[in-house]
Amino acid sequence: MVGSIGPVELLVGLVVLVLIALLIVFLVSRRSRARRNEERRGRTRQEFGAEYERTARERGSEEEAESELRRRRGRVERQVTPLPGEDRRRYEERMKEVERVFVDNPERAVEMADRTVTDLLEDRNFVADPAQSDEETERALAVMYPEVADDYREARRVRAAVVSRASRGDGDQGQDGDETENLRQTLRRYRAVYDKLAQG
Repeated sequence: MVGSIGPVELLVGLVVLVLIALLIVFLVSRRSRARRNEERRGRTRQEFGAEYERTARERGSEEEAESELRRRRGRVERQVTPLPGEDRRRYEERMKEVERVFVDNPERAVEMADRTVTDLLEDRNFVADPAQSDEETERALAVMYPEVADDYREARRVRAAVVSRASRGDGDQGQDGDETENLRQTLRRYRAVYDKLAQG
């Protein structure tokens, strides 16, 4: 009979249906997993800001960047300590002095701001080892306070230029308005970093 289906055809049909169902489940779960991974990466990107992009470029993949940043944050969170109230008051006085000095000597104020922030990083234990590189300190700061990491890097870059000019004897030749404004912006960057560090 032409219209009857034999047991072999029925079995083949069921196997095909099961395979199609399994393929659909696989594709749906894969798509769902990809969407969850993308959402997680989006949260990580938002959480770590520019540091996420920088780490992804260095590591060559977003997955490795996410893993590295989470590992680094865990390590830094375990080592960093809060700043006692009395120390906070002492640092606030130092920053006020930095701002007073800026009026007469912007380069000196930038140097003082750098020293204040460096001491604060050490007191909060962002610098876990005296041999720790500046880059390691920047990375530790970046995973805890990504919103000021670029301020810190830029302020350190300008400070290095100030020190270099001073060592060549170019520091006392007077400043134009653009240079003074650059130093003022650098001081603001140090202040932003200081504010974040002093809160914790």
